[in-house]
Amino acid sequence: MAACAAPVPDNPSEGLSIAPRDFVLLPCGPARSDQPCALVAAGGKRVLFGAPAGVAASLSEADLRQLDSVVLFSLRARDLEGVDEIRNESWRAGRDTPLLTIGPRGVLVLVDGINKAFEQADALRIVEQGIPPGGYDAAILTGREAGRGETVFDTGDVRVRRIAGGYRISYEDRAAVDLIPCDATGADVTTPDAANVQVSVICEGSEPDLAWPLTAPHFVVRQASAN
Repeated sequence: MAACAAPVPDNPSEGLSIAPRDFVLLPCGPARSDQPCALVAAGGKRVLFGAPAGVAASLSEADLRQLDSVVLFSLRARDLEGVDEIRNESWRAGRDTPLLTIGPRGVLVLVDGINKAFEQADALRIVEQGIPPGGYDAAILTGREAGRGETVFDTGDVRVRRIAGGYRISYEDRAAVDLIPCDATGADVTTPDAANVQVSVICEGSEPDLAWPLTAPHFVVRQASAN
């Protein structure tokens, strides 16, 4: 079980200076949620890990607009109830490409079902309010299954790999972070290639700020000042 949650601030990235080469973990999800949720900003990319109900309301419009991917820890209802919110609100915010949704086997069925469920609503929204800045095609989700050990997101400098129990995010081969949900076993948390991992977010972290739920931004890499 997760520890009692401290309040998660609304839109935690607002007012926070994040440079393009920073690597930062941002809290997300409603304050009442004990489900794992983290918005990772690295190399100018935004990747959302976890999608509990109410997650869209906890993100700024800018973060929603810039989302590159959503990564699901599991396909249990509690871990994905916010996927439709993220789909719709990020599109309304101006996301201009289909949103890649990564998860365990079965995520392709989930993505297809959500897209079909909103076909009529998307069309009606355009009739009533016009096409969002990102265009009609940006409304849809695309899917990718994450097998253990597979790299499922790779921009050259930002990589996400499925590991036992969760995901590892690496940035420029300088730093890596493991995100492990609370129901992972001890064997899952220990991986043989964890030498480069600087931060592990688990159910009861060694630092209170690095346990689920995250309550404050945590900079893993911060771009040096130009001064």
